Amino acid sequence: MAGMSVRFLIIILSATLLHPALSGAHEYWVEPTTHVATPGDTIAANLNVGQDYSGTTYPYLADRLVRFWVTNRAGEQDIKGFTGDVPAATLRDLPEGLQIISYASTTDMLAYKKWERFTSYVTYEGNEWAIAAHKAAGLPLTGFSEGYRRYAKALVQVGAPQPDRDIDQAVGLPLELVAQGSPYVLGPGQSALEVQLLWQGASLADRRINIFRRFDLAEPAALTMVTTDAKGRAMIPVTEAGRYLLSAVRIELAPEDAAQTWDSYWASLTF
Repeated sequence: MAGMSVRFLIIILSATLLHPALSGAHEYWVEPTTHVATPGDTIAANLNVGQDYSGTTYPYLADRLVRFWVTNRAGEQDIKGFTGDVPAATLRDLPEGLQIISYASTTDMLAYKKWERFTSYVTYEGNEWAIAAHKAAGLPLTGFSEGYRRYAKALVQVGAPQPDRDIDQAVGLPLELVAQGSPYVLGPGQSALEVQLLWQGASLADRRINIFRRFDLAEPAALTMVTTDAKGRAMIPVTEAGRYLLSAVRIELAPEDAAQTWDSYWASLTF
């Protein structure tokens, strides 16, 4: 054990203790060291997994991601790293403006040994319909599995924001939360930020978005929920400065020839 490197130990932990299937975790998000930076600053960003906006840092693992990149006024740039890196991203020489840090994971599998675990999970995420659908399809109540994928974004403002240029945008994630503007350019008296939930580029209506707000790192995050309208949009209350995490989940029955019973897609947005 003494001869093992710290990086190797981190990799082992990430595959065991930090795995959502073992930890019972829900959210997965990009957590920058700061969301508002001065030009020339170096910005580190962690990949966090946990629940209720509290979790553990995940290392950079190349075989667990499809793409990790930043979008800004200069275009798109892939974020490169070495397996085991913590933080997962260290960004330097960023241009002024809004930085959209995006992450897409590979598919992980989760086996359900207890029916209650599945029902509590889909209920928590506002997908209670899946309980009846599972039973209607005559599927077993134990021993089935789910394939899940994570799609996380973080918004970081470098320098003074410009309302006409520093606007969040869809970056092509299969399930994606897109701010309709920027949380750093709220107008006078504006106390809410409109967001849109997209599935394969189209609006996703009548879906829950969980809103976690953290004003003091020593205190638990406050949770509220909103539901998207017919255009996949919802208003997010932004009444105080602090860190915000938005999350949404889409779940569907997997094709009959798939190894898993369910497919799920997880989106998050932090600012």
